[in-house]
Amino acid sequence: MEEVDIQQQFRLFQKEIEAAAVLAEQTKLDLLSAIDTLKIEVEVLRRFIKRHHPDFVHLYPQLREEVMQEVDPEWMELKVKKSRKE
Repeated sequence: MEEVDIQQQFRLFQKEIEAAAVLAEQTKLDLLSAIDTLKIEVEVLRRFIKRHHPDFVHLYPQLREEVMQEVDPEWMELKVKKSRKE
């Protein structure tokens, strides 16, 4: 391979790496935005439940522990889709 070909190939690899880095950064920002949206939604739900069920504050730790023992977050989407079909 000639040196010119090697340099051209190197420039192409460099551009691919730069494009991948930009895509990764954009994906990170999108994910952070989605997480922030979920945090807001969870806080809205907590405040609603707290206002309409004052004992929720005391029951929450026990309920959270139960859910952590019973629910696998990686499989939740699959379970939700299944239960919608039923």
